[in-house]
Amino acid sequence: MNRYFLPGLALLLFFVLTSCGNSPQSVAKNFTENLAKGKISEAKKYATEPTGEMLDFASKIGAMPVNTDFTFIYVDKTVEGDQATVRYKESPDGHEETIKLVRIDGEWKVHMQPGK
Repeated sequence: MNRYFLPGLALLLFFVLTSCGNSPQSVAKNFTENLAKGKISEAKKYATEPTGEMLDFASKIGAMPVNTDFTFIYVDKTVEGDQATVRYKESPDGHEETIKLVRIDGEWKVHMQPGK
């Protein structure tokens, strides 16, 4: 039994680590959940630099509402090259939201543009 334990553990660890990696949906989830909780610094880790600057500005003027009941419900994603779109809901009966991401140096980042 011991001879199967380490290979099995290694395989399980591999699947766990690769499934929660830097996918567009995991980045969108981490970004939106931290943003909803008012954790701007954490949310910025999942955002492009311009998006981070927008978050700082919005936070300074008090335009960042906190929603402690926020729940990220993944709907689907579209990936085209280094751009992705993730659709999600905040509740099962809520309306769908869309978040855009870009891949920079192999990592997905949320990219928000003013007025869009």
